[in-house]
Amino acid sequence: DRAHGRSGAGECNRRARMDQVPDLRDMSKDRRQLVEHLRALFAERLDVLDAEISSTRSAFTSDTKSSAGDKHEVGRAMVQQELDKLEEQRSKLIGHQQEIDRVPLDRNYEQVSFGCLVSTDQGTYFIAIGLGAVEVGGSTLYVISLASPMGQALKDRRPGDLLTFNGKAIKVLNIT
Repeated sequence: DRAHGRSGAGECNRRARMDQVPDLRDMSKDRRQLVEHLRALFAERLDVLDAEISSTRSAFTSDTKSSAGDKHEVGRAMVQQELDKLEEQRSKLIGHQQEIDRVPLDRNYEQVSFGCLVSTDQGTYFIAIGLGAVEVGGSTLYVISLASPMGQALKDRRPGDLLTFNGKAIKVLNIT
């Protein structure tokens, strides 16, 4: 997982919905479409998290009317832990949204850096955030951070460059 820049956070649905997604075989316009697709996924996930947070808050509030005692306190503590976890996921998701919004959509790339879409003979990578594998237009691509091991291996590479990662030879084919 770390080889492809996955953060292990798990709060985003890693498999994108297949309706109206870019076809990565035509990379010339894919970066803009991919960013829009990720924004839509984040907005959808944020709606789900907001609903879960609201429901959990309701459970927490209604639990205050329950019976007193240790069992009651343990139940409240568990609901509070769940609420804290959901709030943390929401915060990370908002951070992902903000980072995606920083992607320069009109920039032309000559070498691998933040915001580019990289096609290699081993897969396609979008250098932005550590999200992991995303199914898009019938293909899987890896949305990775530049700080990830694979992001670092690709950093500053140009089309035609060869690199070795985890014992595998990888050729950079295209950068947009």
